[in-house]
Amino acid sequence: MLTYNGFLFTERKNRGLTRGKMAKLLKMSYFSYYFIENGYFKPSKKQIEKISKALDVDYSQYFVDGLTYPAELPEKEKRKIVSWGYRVLGHTVFRIISIAFTAISLGVMLFGLIGENYVNAHQRDYYPEEYVSFVDRLRENGTVHFSVVNNFMRPEYYIRKTGEDTVDKYISIIGEYKDEDLSSLVFTATYRGEGTRLLYEIKPSIFSGYSGYLITAKITVQETGTTITGQYEYRNIDNFSLYNITVVDAKGNKNTYTVNDDEGFAYGIILALGMYSFEGDFNELLAEKDPTFAPGEENKFAYLTSLYIQAKQESFVPTLLVMLAKYVGIVLTGFGLFVILFSFIYGTRKGKVKKYREAQLAIPDDEIHRMKPDTRILPPLPETLLEIIGIILVFIGSFRIVLYVSSFLDGSYGDSSITLNVSAHMQIFMVGMFLLYFIDFDVFLDDKRVFRNIAMYSIVYVCLYALENLLGNIISDASVVGMIIQRIPMPNMFGTIACYYLIMCFLFYTPKWIKKKAGLIIYRCCSIIPVLFIYSSWFIYNGYDVVYEADWSSYVLNIFNGEKVPFSTLAVLYLFGLFFLRLFFEKKYGVERARIFFNGNKFIWIKNIMISVIILLIAGSELILEQNLVANKLGLGNYTNIIFLIPPLLLYHPHKGPRNVALDWTTTGLYLISIGLAYFIVFAMVLAYLF
Repeated sequence: MLTYNGFLFTERKNRGLTRGKMAKLLKMSYFSYYFIENGYFKPSKKQIEKISKALDVDYSQYFVDGLTYPAELPEKEKRKIVSWGYRVLGHTVFRIISIAFTAISLGVMLFGLIGENYVNAHQRDYYPEEYVSFVDRLRENGTVHFSVVNNFMRPEYYIRKTGEDTVDKYISIIGEYKDEDLSSLVFTATYRGEGTRLLYEIKPSIFSGYSGYLITAKITVQETGTTITGQYEYRNIDNFSLYNITVVDAKGNKNTYTVNDDEGFAYGIILALGMYSFEGDFNELLAEKDPTFAPGEENKFAYLTSLYIQAKQESFVPTLLVMLAKYVGIVLTGFGLFVILFSFIYGTRKGKVKKYREAQLAIPDDEIHRMKPDTRILPPLPETLLEIIGIILVFIGSFRIVLYVSSFLDGSYGDSSITLNVSAHMQIFMVGMFLLYFIDFDVFLDDKRVFRNIAMYSIVYVCLYALENLLGNIISDASVVGMIIQRIPMPNMFGTIACYYLIMCFLFYTPKWIKKKAGLIIYRCCSIIPVLFIYSSWFIYNGYDVVYEADWSSYVLNIFNGEKVPFSTLAVLYLFGLFFLRLFFEKKYGVERARIFFNGNKFIWIKNIMISVIILLIAGSELILEQNLVANKLGLGNYTNIIFLIPPLLLYHPHKGPRNVALDWTTTGLYLISIGLAYFIVFAMVLAYLF
C-alpha cells in the first residue's frame, strides 16, 4: 500500500500536474500541499475530506492501522541543461581530458620538486666568487661554535676585547659547514657592561625590495632581573624600523609592546643604544681575521652583505619559480583528481539516469508487524536553516588562523587577549563544523555519493599536508613566519572528516558483492579501522610531550594535526548509535517497513534525543576536565560550549523530499568560501611578508 504522501506524488505524476496545479485541484494552498506531499506535515481531517472529494478516492484509508508514516520521494527529473552537463561529465573525451590535465599538473609538481633539488645543488652558481671564497675560508679556518637551538656545530670568525670602557665585547660571524647553506650567514655581538648585557644577532635580508638587516636584540639588566627582547629591520635607506618589544621581569611575567606604545618606544630606545656602531665592530673583525677579503673596500661588512643580497636577488626568480610550480602542481593535481572522481560518480551516458538512493513509496501489505501511529509534531528547525548557521559559524571561526598570523607579525603573540580570542574562534569553528557534519550524516545516509565525500576530503587532506610541509621547508625556522609554521600548523582536519564518511560507508552501505552474513559482519567491523586512526592521531599528536617522550619530525606530526577529540567522539558515538538504533527497528518492524519508519517524525525525535544525550555526556566530561592542565594539553576540557549544540540538534528535522540542486550547490559554495577564504588570506600575508 502507498504511503499518504506517496499516493499524492504518484497521483500528481499520473495526471501530469505541477505541485501548484495539484494544489489548485485539491483546493488548498501551494505550501500546504508541498509540506504534505514531502511528508513534513500530515493532512487534517478537513484536508483528507478535500483530497478524497477532489480525487474521488477514499483518502482516509492511508491513515488506518498506523500507516501514517511518510515515504522519501524519488529524485527530481533533471533539467535538460543539467542532464547535458552530466552527460558531458560521463563522456569518454571529457574523462581523457581530465586525466591529461591531472597528468600535466602532476608533471608541474614534479618539475617543482626536481627544480628545487637542482637549485639547491647549484646554489654556488648564484653567489659572487668573492662571497663563495669568503664562506669557504670561514668553513676551513673558523672556530667551532656549539649551539643547541640550531645545528650542533658551526664554524665562526670571532674577536673578543676586554676592558675597553669597562665593556667586554664578543663579536662573531657564524656560518654553516654545508655547501647548500651559503645563505645562512649570521652576525652576532655581545656587550657586557656594568650591570647589563646586550646581545644582538643580525641577518642580511631584503624588505619589500630594499636591502638591509633583520636584527634580534636582547638586553638583560642584572640589578632588576628584567630582560628586554626586540626585533628590528635595519634598512639601508631609513635606519631602524621596530617590529616588537617583549619584556620579562624577574618573576617571569611577560608583556609585549609595539612601537606605537609609549612604554614600547622607551624600551626600544634602550635596545637601540649601542647598536649603531655594529658596522664598525664587524669591519674590525673582518680586517683582523680575514685580511684577504675585499682589501680595497673601506666598509667590508657592508660589502659582504651586499654580495649576499646580490646572490639572493639572483636566485630569487628560479627559487620562486620552483616554489610556485610545487604549490600550483599540488593544488591542480588535487583539483584534477577531484574532477576525475566527480565525472565517474556523476557522469551518465545518453538516455541513462544514475540513481544514488532508491525511493520507497509503498509499504508491503503482507508485513506481519504493525507500527504504532507516528506523532504529528515535527521538529521545527529545518536542515537548511541549521546549514546556514553552521556555515556562518565556520566562516567566523576559520579566521582564527588569520588572528594567529597577524599576532605574530604585529608582535602581539602571547598576549592573553589574543589567546582568548583564538580559543573562542576555535570553539565557534568546531560547533559550526559539527552542525554541518550532522546534516551531512543525514544527507548521505544510504547514499552512494558518500564515496565522493571520502575521496574529496582525502584529496584536500593530502594536498594541505603537502603544502604545509613545503611551506615549512621553504621558510627558515628562525624567521617570524617560520615560527608561525612551527607553532601553528594548518587546521588540517579533513583527514578526520574523511574518516567520518568512511565509518558511514562501512556501517550504512552494503556492497552488492557481499552475499553471506559472515562477510557482512566482517565488512561492518571494518568501521573500527577509521575510529582507530582518529584516536591514534589524537594520542600521537597531543600525547608525545605529556604521556611519553618522542622527537617527532614535522613530516610525522603534520599527518596527525587538527584532531579535536570531543567532536570526534561525538561523531563516532552518534554514527554507531544511529546504526544500532536503525538495526533495532529493522529487527522490530522488518527492513521494508523500518525504512518507512525512519522517515517519520517519531524516529527523528528519537535520534535527536539520542544525539542530545551524547552531547550532554561529553559536555559534562569537558566541564569536569576544564581545570585539569594535563587534560588540556591532551586537547580535553577545552570545548565546554559543545553543550550549545543540544537545542538546534534536538529540534532539527532533515530534508525529506528530493534535493534542491540549486540550494545544495549554493550552500556548498558558501561552505568552501568560509573554509578557503582564511587560507587565502594567510597565504597572501605570508607572501607579502616574504617578498
